[in-house]
Amino acid sequence: MKKTNKILLVLTIILSSCSGTQKTKSAISSGNYNAAFENAISKLNKDKSKYAKQVPLLKEAYDKANAKDLAEISRLKKSTDKQSLKKIYNLYLKLDVRQDEVILLEPLKYDGKTYDFKVKEYTKDIVNSRKKYSDYLYSTASPLLYGSKQNIRKAHEILSKIQVINPDYRSDLNQQILDTKKRGMDYVLVKLKNSVVNQLKDSTSLGVLKNFSALSTGDFTNKWIQFHDKRDYTIQYSYEAEISLDKLVRIPEKVNTQKVNQAKEIQTGWNYTYDAKGNVLKDKDGNDIKTPKMEKISAVVSLFQQIKSTTLNGKLSLKNLKTNKIIGTTPVKSEAKLENIYATYKGNPKAIEQKYYDALKNKKKQFPDDTAFSKFTLQTFKEKVEQILAAQKW
Repeated sequence: MKKTNKILLVLTIILSSCSGTQKTKSAISSGNYNAAFENAISKLNKDKSKYAKQVPLLKEAYDKANAKDLAEISRLKKSTDKQSLKKIYNLYLKLDVRQDEVILLEPLKYDGKTYDFKVKEYTKDIVNSRKKYSDYLYSTASPLLYGSKQNIRKAHEILSKIQVINPDYRSDLNQQILDTKKRGMDYVLVKLKNSVVNQLKDSTSLGVLKNFSALSTGDFTNKWIQFHDKRDYTIQYSYEAEISLDKLVRIPEKVNTQKVNQAKEIQTGWNYTYDAKGNVLKDKDGNDIKTPKMEKISAVVSLFQQIKSTTLNGKLSLKNLKTNKIIGTTPVKSEAKLENIYATYKGNPKAIEQKYYDALKNKKKQFPDDTAFSKFTLQTFKEKVEQILAAQKW
């Protein structure tokens, strides 16, 4: 049994090795040299001895991928399309990374032969191509630096790309990025108009109201909008968002009750027909002659409806401060509500209709206090305001 297991293990290793080798060969045959290289390098990184058959294939894929990339660089250098500068830079990076991956694995041997992978110093090429690409990006950004807000935002995006690939490109690059970020922003001043404060005097509600204008804008997708709940006099605001809390309606806890009588007839057995001698009469087929024996049963279902709610009505108004015109008003409503229906019964449960079963399964619930309802209503209202602002097309 142990011998069989060893044979199976050896076969599994051989099949696995062959499968990986075939995958690399197929990629080379189809001209996908990068895929062939990545497959071979992945296997050899796992185990150079186990996947030694990949070494000559790695060599072939490496040479052909390099030749292909260098030919593409030569072609792109003749192009007048400035977008080619990015492609050239990326190709030099790819060449450099590819040979680094091989160097980390050397020496690479198969069948007693050590394979030689030619390497080249690409540092100068990378620096030069990065400089040319950075120059192109900066020349694209420069005309946009003092244009419209949309142009300033485009300039910011381009300068940020330069910072990623070439952080030392200019000594004032970081400052230009910060400056375009600030000048490209639209600032929104958030105000609260509170007409319900006198109805919310508990400390919890007042605590929520205290920071009501400080919106949670971390999930907003528009990075060019910033909300301030306190005015910064060094900033020119583009918009004003006024949150109005207009009306608070409370329905105090209440329990409505209703009694429902239930009655039905159920079969409890059979009534048989007898002859004069006391024998059960038979029909023509020999079956007992009988009729259902029915019994009337009843029950009384007591239904209880628990109700309590707090509703806050208001609106969100947006004003363009440049034109001093309202650009939109959206009604906002939030509600904390408890509505629970439960039931009890007396009598025979078989008499009760199916539609009352859910209520009979339910239990009486504890009414939350007014503070909990107020807090939930305020927080839900604020979340709805944030959702409206997040979806706003500024």
